[in-house]
Amino acid sequence: MSWSDTLKGVVGNLVGQAEQGALPDILKGVLGTEGLQAILGKLQDAGFGAQVSSWLDKNKNNLPISPEQIQSALGDEHVQQIAKSLGIPVDSILAGLASALPQVASEAGPAADPEKASPLPGPKSS
Repeated sequence: MSWSDTLKGVVGNLVGQAEQGALPDILKGVLGTEGLQAILGKLQDAGFGAQVSSWLDKNKNNLPISPEQIQSALGDEHVQQIAKSLGIPVDSILAGLASALPQVASEAGPAADPEKASPLPGPKSS
Protein backbone atom coordinates (compact mmCIF):
# COMPACT_ATOMS: atom_id res chain seq x y z
CA MET A 1 0.00 0.00 0.00
CA SER A 2 1.39 3.38 -0.97
CA TRP A 3 1.65 6.36 1.35
CA SER A 4 -1.06 8.13 -0.64
CA ASP A 5 -3.45 5.20 -0.12
CA THR A 6 -2.75 5.32 3.61
CA LEU A 7 -3.21 9.07 3.67
CA LYS A 8 -6.47 8.91 1.71
CA GLY A 9 -7.92 6.10 3.80
CA VAL A 10 -7.19 7.32 7.28
CA VAL A 11 -7.12 11.09 6.90
CA GLY A 12 -10.27 10.92 4.81
CA ASN A 13 -12.10 9.72 7.91
CA LEU A 14 -10.48 12.24 10.21
CA VAL A 15 -10.40 15.39 8.13
CA GLY A 16 -14.04 16.24 8.71
CA GLN A 17 -13.38 16.27 12.45
CA ALA A 18 -10.06 18.09 12.39
CA GLU A 19 -9.10 21.68 11.83
CA GLN A 20 -6.15 22.78 9.70
CA GLY A 21 -4.11 23.49 12.85
CA ALA A 22 -4.28 19.81 13.79
CA LEU A 23 -2.59 18.68 10.56
CA PRO A 24 0.80 17.85 12.12
CA ASP A 25 -0.83 15.46 14.58
CA ILE A 26 -2.97 13.95 11.84
CA LEU A 27 0.07 13.42 9.63
CA LYS A 28 1.98 11.73 12.44
CA GLY A 29 -0.91 9.42 13.19
CA VAL A 30 -1.71 8.60 9.59
CA LEU A 31 1.67 8.29 7.97
CA GLY A 32 3.63 6.63 10.72
CA THR A 33 7.34 6.20 10.16
CA GLU A 34 7.08 4.23 6.92
CA GLY A 35 4.82 6.70 5.10
CA LEU A 36 6.83 9.66 6.31
CA GLN A 37 10.01 8.01 5.03
CA ALA A 38 8.37 7.60 1.61
CA ILE A 39 7.43 11.28 1.40
CA LEU A 40 10.84 12.42 2.63
CA GLY A 41 12.48 10.06 0.13
CA LYS A 42 10.49 11.64 -2.72
CA LEU A 43 11.53 15.09 -1.53
CA GLN A 44 15.20 14.06 -1.39
CA ASP A 45 15.00 12.49 -4.86
CA ALA A 46 13.53 15.74 -6.19
CA GLY A 47 16.50 17.75 -4.91
CA PHE A 48 15.21 18.88 -1.52
CA GLY A 49 17.69 16.90 0.55
CA ALA A 50 18.93 19.99 2.40
CA GLN A 51 15.44 20.66 3.72
CA VAL A 52 14.87 17.02 4.70
CA SER A 53 18.26 16.83 6.44
CA SER A 54 17.52 19.98 8.40
CA TRP A 55 14.23 18.51 9.62
CA LEU A 56 15.82 15.25 10.75
CA ASP A 57 18.79 16.85 12.54
CA LYS A 58 17.78 18.17 15.96
CA ASN A 59 20.83 20.45 15.93
CA LYS A 60 19.73 22.36 12.82
CA ASN A 61 16.96 24.86 12.23
CA ASN A 62 14.23 23.50 9.98
CA LEU A 63 14.53 24.85 6.45
CA PRO A 64 11.20 25.78 4.86
CA ILE A 65 9.65 24.09 1.86
CA SER A 66 7.03 25.64 -0.36
CA PRO A 67 3.76 24.14 -1.52
CA GLU A 68 5.11 24.31 -5.09
CA GLN A 69 8.21 22.31 -4.11
CA ILE A 70 6.06 19.65 -2.48
CA GLN A 71 3.83 19.44 -5.54
CA SER A 72 6.84 19.09 -7.83
CA ALA A 73 8.33 16.32 -5.65
CA LEU A 74 5.15 14.32 -5.07
CA GLY A 75 3.68 14.88 -8.51
CA ASP A 76 0.46 16.51 -9.62
CA GLU A 77 -1.43 13.24 -9.90
CA HIS A 78 -0.78 12.14 -6.30
CA VAL A 79 -1.60 15.55 -4.89
CA GLN A 80 -4.80 15.77 -6.92
CA GLN A 81 -5.86 12.26 -5.85
CA ILE A 82 -5.38 13.13 -2.20
CA ALA A 83 -7.24 16.41 -2.56
CA LYS A 84 -10.13 14.80 -4.43
CA SER A 85 -10.47 11.90 -2.00
CA LEU A 86 -10.47 14.23 1.01
CA GLY A 87 -12.65 16.86 -0.60
CA ILE A 88 -10.04 19.52 0.16
CA PRO A 89 -8.67 21.93 -2.46
CA VAL A 90 -5.20 21.11 -3.78
CA ASP A 91 -3.90 24.46 -2.54
CA SER A 92 -5.01 23.64 1.01
CA ILE A 93 -3.42 20.18 0.93
CA LEU A 94 -0.13 21.61 -0.33
CA ALA A 95 -0.12 24.50 2.15
CA GLY A 96 -0.85 22.11 5.00
CA LEU A 97 1.91 19.71 3.98
CA ALA A 98 4.39 22.57 3.52
CA SER A 99 3.72 23.86 7.01
CA ALA A 100 3.39 20.50 8.78
CA LEU A 101 6.05 18.26 7.21
CA PRO A 102 9.06 20.03 8.76
CA GLN A 103 7.53 19.73 12.24
CA VAL A 104 6.40 16.12 11.79
CA ALA A 105 9.77 15.02 10.40
CA SER A 106 11.65 16.90 13.11
CA GLU A 107 9.62 15.24 15.84
CA ALA A 108 10.15 11.80 14.25
CA GLY A 109 13.89 12.44 14.02
CA PRO A 110 16.27 9.78 12.68
CA ALA A 111 13.52 7.14 12.63
CA ALA A 112 11.99 8.94 9.63
CA ASP A 113 15.27 9.13 7.68
CA PRO A 114 14.61 7.50 4.29
CA GLU A 115 18.30 6.61 3.99
CA LYS A 116 17.99 4.40 7.07
CA ALA A 117 14.86 2.63 5.86
CA SER A 118 15.21 -1.04 5.17
CA PRO A 119 12.93 -2.53 2.52
CA LEU A 120 12.60 -5.85 4.35
CA PRO A 121 12.68 -6.43 8.07
CA GLY A 122 15.85 -8.09 9.22
CA PRO A 123 16.08 -11.09 11.51
CA LYS A 124 15.32 -10.43 15.14
CA SER A 125 18.22 -10.69 17.56
CA SER A 126 17.73 -12.60 20.73
